[in-house]
Amino acid sequence: MNQRKTEFILTLIAGITGVIAGITGIASGGILAAFSGSEELSNTTSMTTADSEALVFAGGFILILSIVTLVLGIALIVFAVLIKRNAKLFGILTLVAGAVGFFLVGLLFWIVPGVLAIIAGIMCLARKAETA
Repeated sequence: MNQRKTEFILTLIAGITGVIAGITGIASGGILAAFSGSEELSNTTSMTTADSEALVFAGGFILILSIVTLVLGIALIVFAVLIKRNAKLFGILTLVAGAVGFFLVGLLFWIVPGVLAIIAGIMCLARKAETA
């Protein structure tokens, strides 16, 4: 009756937390990049030009990682919607998205969505289809 409900919910939660992490990272990386180049900050903290450029680079790097996190989160939401149609295929895709996120994004933004996606992917592959 409710086939793959647990996998659906886990993948959906992973996608939603991935989107939230991506949006939060985009905002924080953008703010870091924007404010680190201001002269007021460098005057009050006596930062050198190299320090300011390093902060701008770090803000841009966080921004790129956050965009990747957002894309993976949206992909996980799509996989959650489609997981009941073909559990094996979307289970593999969910597992791959969860594992690849750890390598591309790292532990900073991907710890909760990655663990949930990996668990949901393993459950999709390990559980037999119920016959009604």
